[in-house]
Amino acid sequence: MNWLVEANVCPGLFYGTPAQDGFLIRIRTPGGCLTSEQGKAIATLLEQWQSPLQVTNRANLQIRGVQKSPTLEDFKTLQKLGLAAHNPSIDHLRNIMCSPTAGIDGQELIDTRPLVQEVDSFIQNHRSIAALSPKFSIGIDGGGTVGIGTRSKLAREHRYNEIQLSATVLNHPTHLTSSVGFRVALGGDKQLYDTNLLIEPKNCLAVLSALITVYLDYVQQTPSIKGKKPRMKHLLEDWGVKKYLAQVNAQFNHPLDRFEQTGTNLALPTQPYCYLGINPQKQAGLSYIGVALKLGQLTAIQLRGLVKLSETFGSNQLRLTPWQSIILPDIPQEKVSELLPKLTALGLSASKGWEAGIVACSGKPGCGKATTETQLHGARLVDYLNKYLPCHSPVNIHLTGCAKSCAQPSPAEITLLGTTFEENGEILEGYQVYIGDSPVEMLPDHQETLNPPILEDNLLQILPIIKQFLISQSLNIGNTK
Repeated sequence: MNWLVEANVCPGLFYGTPAQDGFLIRIRTPGGCLTSEQGKAIATLLEQWQSPLQVTNRANLQIRGVQKSPTLEDFKTLQKLGLAAHNPSIDHLRNIMCSPTAGIDGQELIDTRPLVQEVDSFIQNHRSIAALSPKFSIGIDGGGTVGIGTRSKLAREHRYNEIQLSATVLNHPTHLTSSVGFRVALGGDKQLYDTNLLIEPKNCLAVLSALITVYLDYVQQTPSIKGKKPRMKHLLEDWGVKKYLAQVNAQFNHPLDRFEQTGTNLALPTQPYCYLGINPQKQAGLSYIGVALKLGQLTAIQLRGLVKLSETFGSNQLRLTPWQSIILPDIPQEKVSELLPKLTALGLSASKGWEAGIVACSGKPGCGKATTETQLHGARLVDYLNKYLPCHSPVNIHLTGCAKSCAQPSPAEITLLGTTFEENGEILEGYQVYIGDSPVEMLPDHQETLNPPILEDNLLQILPIIKQFLISQSLNIGNTK
């Protein structure tokens, strides 16, 4: 059995993206929602392929080290379960992102899940959308406690999409029928540009269709850039927001309204890591439990265990987050104390430990461009910090094997950038440490420099740097060892 679609630079399901350790497969899960039936099917594939699973920073599921193509029956099963596009040609497009607590967040302005389903169906039924760059993405924020886009207080939690809809409260001009609408922003180069366009929920699909149609026209009229299809950032550079919206308005009999003063965003700013731990839902008597995953990784046994917990205690569903964690929703509050030990038995925890803050790219050997084994070192660093520097306010530490920073689109508090350097005639691998954008050259005690950078086999050297950062931020540190 061969792959069904020609390989694309971005991983998908119907084509094999080659890596150093085998093929890389990415399964789109619109809105991050996963049923227990879907979870069981993925666990079965993991067992067959003997491959690791990872939740990505767009709430996809990523399977590494696959040695051969899935069978035709595998593809059909995933399509039947809603885990694979019925039109394989659009499989390369990015996952539709929304808050992982949509429908259960007591502070949200609107439940975005129905709109996510409508948008996914629209994309799957319009073959022409396949002509867009694989970076094409849509985000839908319901205005609740857990936000996407740029509502979080932590820059590392920001998630950018080329088309971003964010819920807002609408004042009531006579022609509006809804109290809640969506403000439209456009994304490029890790920035969101507000259009001042407010739309009612019932009109979202029509407006998205027009935005996509004009985007497609631009892509088809514009030459490829370094062999790649033009993206939204190129459209905005060439046209600007005003011209783009003028082209969009031309798709309608009546121009879209741009409200400068009538929309008021009353959504709460999100709290750091608020999706983790035990949280009350808007449904009386129910809670959701956010579980941090070490580097977003899950074994087949853990996935099956989480599915069983969702069936025993919850509503047969799991939620994947864009921060590589997972949520168990709809847990009766009187059952939480019974569930937590079972979570621990799976090697998982609902605490806000270091697992919540450390992010790593694929690294070696999976990625040929990486200098260091970031996954191995990231996992080791989590263990080190939990042992030597316990903390209940985790710092975001990003390990990246090269300067592309694929694992996290937003700036980290501490970055370890993979690099090589020469010492005694030998080429060694290690990490240059950054606090924000500034490189660290010396340890806080001023007794030992970081020149050359931290050796990859001596990650404990970073502990004084992290401890000093925690102290400078007035964050709580437990008993150190």
